[in-house]
Amino acid sequence: MLKLLDKIIFLISIIAMSGLAGAYASSYINPNHFVYLSLLGLAYPYLLISNIALFFYWIVRWKKMAWAELVIILSGIPAFMTYYGTADTEEKTQNYDFSVISYNVRYFDFYNWSNQKNTKNKLFNYLKEFKGNIICLQEFTLQGNTSNEQALVRQLQAYPYRHIHKDMAIFSRLPIISKGHLSFGEQTSASCLYCDVVTPVDTVRLYNIHLESYKLGKKERQFMKEISQGIKTNDLPGSAKKLTSRLTTANKNRAQQADQIKRHLLQSPHQAIICGDFNDTPLSYTYKKIKTNLKDAFIEKGRGLGNTYIGEFPSFRIDYILHTPGLETVSYNRELIELSDHYPVKAKLKLKKKIHS
Repeated sequence: MLKLLDKIIFLISIIAMSGLAGAYASSYINPNHFVYLSLLGLAYPYLLISNIALFFYWIVRWKKMAWAELVIILSGIPAFMTYYGTADTEEKTQNYDFSVISYNVRYFDFYNWSNQKNTKNKLFNYLKEFKGNIICLQEFTLQGNTSNEQALVRQLQAYPYRHIHKDMAIFSRLPIISKGHLSFGEQTSASCLYCDVVTPVDTVRLYNIHLESYKLGKKERQFMKEISQGIKTNDLPGSAKKLTSRLTTANKNRAQQADQIKRHLLQSPHQAIICGDFNDTPLSYTYKKIKTNLKDAFIEKGRGLGNTYIGEFPSFRIDYILHTPGLETVSYNRELIELSDHYPVKAKLKLKKKIHS
């Protein structure tokens, strides 16, 4: 009986290890060339947990397969470090030049997603209490509805400089000397604002981005909830097909958007900060494309689990603050407040030296 069980678990292990290896490779392959690896990247946490469980099974069985599992798990340490921070977070008196907060505010609960009273006012108060220099907001207001925009502008009078376009906003205490946005086409929900901010040391280019979402409907969300809870679902093949279609379409679109942002970033005359809601995990082509030759504030100064999304979909780190090497992360903080379906992320940054005279 044990021999038969070993054979079954051996086959499961081969599939799990292959899936984990595919997840590691997903960030290197453009989804527009081969999209299904991007789904393995999305499933990375579950594939890792599965392989760890299988590793212990083979340890108990005292089989050589444990070594294969150990190798595949340890080879993914760099990937794991993008999900779990190990930086020293002890408070230091190190100086910094400016601080940034990035927050997807989910339209200030316009549709009453939270089912709570005064969520909008609580969000306003939270942002007013931020003592930093720059606020980057995604899902800022509804297109064609300026009530939230006007209210927030009044609330944030301490930030006299701003750049607002569609459902994106940048508020700054520091002067903005130029600004613009990237266009991704009418059929996409993605947005990207950029502006040049004059800091006490030098001018810095700031990007605030919100990349393509999965646009999951009620049926897809219910299907995901049932799957995660182990509930038997009706029409499993049909629901899985629809969900896969949504995921793969968004992954392809984000890859194109990431390519466009990276091309624009490479033309920047200044050191740059890229923050916002990428709608993608660290094991994705989107993240790797944008992050190449950049620093991730979470990896530099974050500690513990870095998940930033708290909606119905499984929790992942999809909100980021990245920067060019001429900047240094002094501190990083993810605040566990539940006023949106995202946590806000904050960073204090320092320019290593003045680049331009």
